[in-house]
Amino acid sequence: MKIVIVGGGSAGATAAQFAKKTNRKAEVVLFDKEGMGLYSRCALPYVISGMDWKKIVELTRSDFEKMGISYRNEEIKRIDIDARIVEGEKEEEFDKLIIASGAKPSCPFKAENAYFLRNLNDAIEIRRIALNAKSAIVIGAGLVGIEIAEALKKIGIEVKILEYMPNILPNMLDKDVADYLMKKIGLDIVLNYKVEEVQGGEVFGEENYKSDFTVIATGNKPNGIIKDVIDVDEKCYFREDIYSAGDCTKVKDFFGRAINVGLGSIAVRQGMVAGINSAGGNESLIPPLFSKTTKVFGIEIASVGLMGSEGVSAKYIGKDLPNYMEGEEFLIKLVAKDGKIAGAQAVGRGAAKVIDRVAVAIYARMRVKDFAKIENAYAPSVAPVFDCLAIVSNILQRKVEDEKDI
Repeated sequence: MKIVIVGGGSAGATAAQFAKKTNRKAEVVLFDKEGMGLYSRCALPYVISGMDWKKIVELTRSDFEKMGISYRNEEIKRIDIDARIVEGEKEEEFDKLIIASGAKPSCPFKAENAYFLRNLNDAIEIRRIALNAKSAIVIGAGLVGIEIAEALKKIGIEVKILEYMPNILPNMLDKDVADYLMKKIGLDIVLNYKVEEVQGGEVFGEENYKSDFTVIATGNKPNGIIKDVIDVDEKCYFREDIYSAGDCTKVKDFFGRAINVGLGSIAVRQGMVAGINSAGGNESLIPPLFSKTTKVFGIEIASVGLMGSEGVSAKYIGKDLPNYMEGEEFLIKLVAKDGKIAGAQAVGRGAAKVIDRVAVAIYARMRVKDFAKIENAYAPSVAPVFDCLAIVSNILQRKVEDEKDI
């Protein structure tokens, strides 16, 4: 059996490893157009701020070869599904195919001489430019845009962020939570701004802005080669003998919504499933919740599930330790749908772990009234008797009862 994987990112590299683990006799061929081995794309902003890029490389060409995986530094330009051939520098036949070709930057306006952050070379180039600059504009205040802005600030240059939506992190936080965070991080951010054109360091719109250079972080779009976005099921199955994983795919989440993947945590799990199944196994991906987290300017942020507008919500701001200890401020917003836990957003120390607790409750389809009764571990130096999640759960329970969302 010959298994060909197109794309050497998180999904593709993981697929190659699990295909080989599942079927040791299979010939596994991994095509990677970058030729840098497997590295963490999520760590690219840290390369901009000064981290040695070699530290984020997780597997080299020789590592793949030691695992019995043929690593090819080639770009696949064409896939003939019927003939079972992929075409790089030459044609390569396959018995099973995994498409993990990732995504490419999406830019809804005309842009020239601007920078995008999609791969390691982009990060190295942005750092090179930034070290000789005094100011920069970042277009887009999503996760990547905020992280790029922080990286540039660490270098010591002045940064302005332009965002089309009415709040930062619009796909992660409700406006009230985002506004709370925006005050905390203290960045120069212009909201509700529509970019018309970018020319190098000049951005044109209702008001024009000028800096030494511009980085565009307005999201990515799937790059599935055979089609823009590839719809897959829980088996990462596309069609007979063909699987797909990672940013080039669309999956149904826990709530039944078809969503472009775009998250490394899900891409890796898809890669595992696609690799196992292509090699003769039988594995499934549980419907993802698209949990997100990051840490910017020393502040941890996390979210999961539905937004506040999609259900009944309650918000609480308190401390992560008892009042007599030196705790830190913590914001938690909890969302319910049909009386069940359905989403949350958190800002503060330990936000990701709190969100993970909520994720388990969502998967368990736990009712708010039951979730509100769960104890949390307590010690004065670690957590209060009733932590912020416990308190907001009880507030939400009362709102659910009042609004009869039960």
